[in-house]
Amino acid sequence: MMVRVQVHPSTLCAVDASKLAHGHSYIPSKNTDLTGQTIIITGAASGIGRVAAIEFAKLGAKVILGIRDQNRAEQVAQDLESKANIIGTNKIIGYDLDLSNLSIVKNFAEKILKDEEYVNILLNNAGIAYIKHTLTFDGLEMDFGTNHIGHFYLTKLLLPLLIKSKGRIINVSSIGHCFIDNKINYEFPSSSYDARLAYNQSKLAQIWHAYLLQERYGEQGINAYSLHPGIIYTGLTRQIPKVFELIYQLILFIVGKSLYEGTQTSLYCSLSNKAKPGKFHADCKEAKSSPLAYNKILAEECWNFSEKIINEKTKDF
Repeated sequence: MMVRVQVHPSTLCAVDASKLAHGHSYIPSKNTDLTGQTIIITGAASGIGRVAAIEFAKLGAKVILGIRDQNRAEQVAQDLESKANIIGTNKIIGYDLDLSNLSIVKNFAEKILKDEEYVNILLNNAGIAYIKHTLTFDGLEMDFGTNHIGHFYLTKLLLPLLIKSKGRIINVSSIGHCFIDNKINYEFPSSSYDARLAYNQSKLAQIWHAYLLQERYGEQGINAYSLHPGIIYTGLTRQIPKVFELIYQLILFIVGKSLYEGTQTSLYCSLSNKAKPGKFHADCKEAKSSPLAYNKILAEECWNFSEKIINEKTKDF
């Protein structure tokens, strides 16, 4: 399926290097107490998800980590409890979650639905970027299948608890979505695979997802947000050749953020009443996005395509 739209490159997001570096910090109110709240974070083994888990736990929340491999998930949870200085409180729990395998996504969600009364915050943080054309367990292009479809399915399954909890859903997207200019292609054929395009489109889909979650479920108490964390090293580039890795590290040195700085907008969208539901954020405020980000027609087409894919791939579960 391909949808073509005409967007002149000059209308795309302006990328200001000075603003991408460092940005703003979000400091929760002294009265912020997350005791009794349950927060789910995908991809918290490293990067900004790991930092966010520690910060939420320090504020008293029960934090559930979705990480590939149960033993690894449990080990990371124990490690983060130690770093948050909450040893023995069992405030951080790790469950196996592989967003590239929809049956595992369902198993993860079923544990949550069985054991938790509320889900107050769902931080869809995990992300990957493959250089070569690769397929998920379910036969989807890896970036789109993991970054978007996996999170779309997880959110769909947890929606009843999120509505009950009047919860927040936060999709960690990227400024890269601005570089999708004149076509949306959900097929990603291996013969003409463009890794940059695949990644950026998966991040645009995450913005559309948050936008329509707010449109469809906002009146039921849901608040959904999307964001760009900044230019940070999260391990996304570990598959590229060393020479390009070194170049990327140099760019990070010039305009990059630390992991702590990169976590700030996730915390802001998760906790601040100033965050704008349905909108795209960066540096702890609503940010300029691609003109496509709030194109409701394209957003609806992506939502419907996602539903169709999930129905096809999970019909035998």
